[in-house]
Amino acid sequence: MLRKSEVRVIGFVSLSMMILFAFSAMAEDAAATSTPKAMTLWDTWVAGGWCMPFIGLCSVFGVALIIEMFIVLRKSTMMPADYLMAVKTAIKSGDIQGAINLGTLRKGFLSNVVQAGLEKNGQDLQIIQDSMTSVGVKEATMLQQRIGYLSSIGTISPMLGLLGTVFGMISSFNVIAFQAGLGKPTLLAKGVSEALITTAFGLIVGIPVMAFYFYFRNKANEITTEIEINASEVALLLAGKTKG
Repeated sequence: MLRKSEVRVIGFVSLSMMILFAFSAMAEDAAATSTPKAMTLWDTWVAGGWCMPFIGLCSVFGVALIIEMFIVLRKSTMMPADYLMAVKTAIKSGDIQGAINLGTLRKGFLSNVVQAGLEKNGQDLQIIQDSMTSVGVKEATMLQQRIGYLSSIGTISPMLGLLGTVFGMISSFNVIAFQAGLGKPTLLAKGVSEALITTAFGLIVGIPVMAFYFYFRNKANEITTEIEINASEVALLLAGKTKG
C-alpha cells in the first residue's frame, strides 16, 4: 500500500507532467505563428523538442524530493533530544510503560529503534541490541532508498538529454540527406539546436540533483551513526549494565 505522502507526490508529479505537456503544445503553436524574434528562455525550452517535458518532470520531482529531504533529515525530527532524555529518565525510574508511551506519541527513526529495545526489556543485553539493530537497519535502508531516488533522477536527466541530442542529430542528418539541407541552413540548424538544448537542460537538472544526493546521503549516514550511539546507551540502561 502506498503511504499518503507517496500518493501526494505521485499526484503532484502527474499533474506537473500534464501541465508541462500542455504548455509545450501551446508554446509550439505560438512559435509557429509568431514573427522571428530573440529567443526567450521559454522559446529555448520549446526548441528542445519532445524530450524537454520529461526533463522538466525530472526537475519537478527532484525539487520535491530535495524539499522533502530538507524537512525530514533534521536531527530535531529524527533524533529529538527531549524524547531521548525523557526515555532515559523513565527507564532509570523503572517506568518502562511510560517510556513505551512516549514512543507511541513520537514516531520516528530513533523512537522506532528505542521501542524495539523497550519491548525486550528485562532480557539479555545482546537480545536487546539485536532487536534494536534489526529495526535500525530497516529504518536506515528505507531512508537511503528515499534519498536514492535523487540519484536516479540525477542519472536519468542527462540520459534524456543525450537521447534528445541523438534525435536532434538524426533530424539534422535527415535534412542533409533528404531535403537538400546544405541549401536550407535553417532546417539544419533546428536539429543541431535541439541536440544542444536537450544536453544542456539534462545537465542543468542532473548536476544539482546529484550534488544534493551526495549531501543528503552523507547527512543521513551522520545522523544514523548518532542514533546508533544513543540507542546503545538506551540498551545498556534497559539491561541494567550502567547507572548512566
